[in-house]
Amino acid sequence: MKKYIYFTLFTIALGFVSCKKDFLSLAPTDSQNSANFFKTPQQFQQAITGCYQPLQSLYNGSFWVMAEMRSDNTSYEYDPYDRSGNLKEDMDEFRELNNNDYPAVFLTGSYQIIGRCNVILDRLPAAKLDVAVADTITGQASFLRAFNYFNLVRLFGSVPLVLHEVQSFDEAYRIGVKAPVSDVYNSIIADAKDAIAKLPVTYASPADKGRVTKGAAETMLAEVYMTQKKFDLAIPLLRDVIASNAYGLNDDYADNFNINTKNSKESIFEIQYIEGPNGLGSDFVDTFIPWDYYSDDITGHELNNGAVNGWNIPTQDLVTAYEPGDKRRDASLTDFVSDEYGIDLPFIKKYQSKGAVQGITANNFPVYRYSDVYLMLAECLNEQGYAGGGDAFLYLNKVRFRAGLDDKTAVDVPNQEAFRVAIAHERQVELAFENHRWFDLLRTGKAVEVMTAHAQHEREYKSDSWTISPAAYTNIRLLYQYPLNEELLEHQ
Repeated sequence: MKKYIYFTLFTIALGFVSCKKDFLSLAPTDSQNSANFFKTPQQFQQAITGCYQPLQSLYNGSFWVMAEMRSDNTSYEYDPYDRSGNLKEDMDEFRELNNNDYPAVFLTGSYQIIGRCNVILDRLPAAKLDVAVADTITGQASFLRAFNYFNLVRLFGSVPLVLHEVQSFDEAYRIGVKAPVSDVYNSIIADAKDAIAKLPVTYASPADKGRVTKGAAETMLAEVYMTQKKFDLAIPLLRDVIASNAYGLNDDYADNFNINTKNSKESIFEIQYIEGPNGLGSDFVDTFIPWDYYSDDITGHELNNGAVNGWNIPTQDLVTAYEPGDKRRDASLTDFVSDEYGIDLPFIKKYQSKGAVQGITANNFPVYRYSDVYLMLAECLNEQGYAGGGDAFLYLNKVRFRAGLDDKTAVDVPNQEAFRVAIAHERQVELAFENHRWFDLLRTGKAVEVMTAHAQHEREYKSDSWTISPAAYTNIRLLYQYPLNEELLEHQ
């Protein structure tokens, strides 16, 4: 590993098929294989690094489609010349069928990580490693398994709960049956608690930057409890993250997304990328630029200008959500008037950078930031009971102060419901384009209400530019349909 943990491809399959002791064993003894690999600390370190790697693909591709573009924060620029991007359009407008590639790819990538974690957790006890080494590896694997199940259960509801290494194809078919949502959440909580108990607050080596920490596990578990409306259980976790003194707000909001200030003091967990033709770069910088933006001043390269571009375009709902003087707007958005349509189609500025090679940049993708902890804690405290001041206002205003905005007071926010609205607004603009908005709408029960209003706004704003399908937004589903191929396998 170099200065940061740049994830290398590692050939751990979803589950290893064990060699049965038949009349002949074909497992080679002079090369690494599933039978002889998991022995040393170095091998387990390599294996746990391999568990992070599929996150790069998920955050490059399907996750922002499912968790950000699904919301009122972003949409797309219609391309009448290249219609190969229609599957993403369907996702944005709730028109997708159960054979849409994006949910299927997300499900597969998530279970790839889960499978790799299962192998490590099952094989680690037999290796008899030093306790401290084993704990750190166990903590990371437990976090990553919990994190992926948390995303899956929020997006799909009931999903298969696989907690051990898959030993055969027959077993894979048997266990590929969806488990109750409550069982999935119980497993997530158990894994998160195990991760909290075993992960370090920080890592001693700079080479381990990017690995999950105790603070990341506490933040995730707090979000799990908030999703379950157990705000009282989330509060001590969030307070512990703050009390650790391991994190702080950057003075400049934009530093959270600058490739030169990655993994800063505000970063609790972010997906790591490295520039270059090595399969480890990020490509969302190009993807989030309108397809009719022909300048090379953003990426340093002329865009491909087709269905590759024009996605995750900020909506007018989001643009108008920024208060006058909010510094986050200019750090988050680039204004652009489309030549094709003559309307304002701003695009995401957070992840802009110039690279030596097109489409393989070093831009990281944030998962949890310290400002999120402040806003989560403010929300939890308000849910425990409104107070016309106190810590709930304190943490909300810490985030607003960095944005250059005035404090909220009991005059502006006079009751519990008004504080809920204030928190939802602050989270929308603070965490825009970081895959939180759709989950926030689900968690607060506002998804149908907000998206119904958003649909009307979209039709009004785009009516003179392109025709939105009559089927768009007619069924605001709170969960994605389980992929068709998986459904067919489950009922074999």
